[in-house]
Amino acid sequence: MKFLKFAMTILLISTLNQCITYLKKEIPAYNPAKIEKKISNVDFVLFYKSFNAIGEKFPVSEAVHKANKQAFTDIIAGCKCISKFNVYVDGLDDLSKVNNKNLVNIEVTSRVKPNSAFFITTTLHVITAGLFPLFAEFNGKTEFIAFSQGKEIKRYSYENDVVEVRQLLLIFAMPFTQRSYITNQNVPDNFVNDIYRDKLYSFDSN
Repeated sequence: MKFLKFAMTILLISTLNQCITYLKKEIPAYNPAKIEKKISNVDFVLFYKSFNAIGEKFPVSEAVHKANKQAFTDIIAGCKCISKFNVYVDGLDDLSKVNNKNLVNIEVTSRVKPNSAFFITTTLHVITAGLFPLFAEFNGKTEFIAFSQGKEIKRYSYENDVVEVRQLLLIFAMPFTQRSYITNQNVPDNFVNDIYRDKLYSFDSN
């Protein structure tokens, strides 16, 4: 019975714990392209991997996969430079359906950096049941690999470090914060514009 109460307490704290993130470096400036004709057809396949402080791969939930898919769908649609596109997510969608000659793989990797601040604040965070803030530093890397007819034609790589602060009391601040794709903010927006500017794929004839 005591173990059950302890487990329920841990579950409650984990549920109520909230986090905010910020970049250690300046985010890349958003550089929209001048749209004349739209790219006709591109498929995007997202591969998301997350690793903990000892290098073990974190399992990615269906909710995270769906959130990532929606985020990239909104970003690509917001560029207004592609007339038709599909977004697939590894671990969520059937990738055997992907047979487009115009293909872009999006590889997002997030790794916890095992420094002293992480281990000390993690210990205090657990001891104080979430009242002491946990500070974790992540290395976020996003690669966009463009293919045409099955052949790689260009690769774009972006990398940045992100600091995550996790604390129970942050639940009161969450209504005043804006959630966003923080790991590489503005990178997806810039990439979609870059493939348009670089004329990697043919434009719509209409």
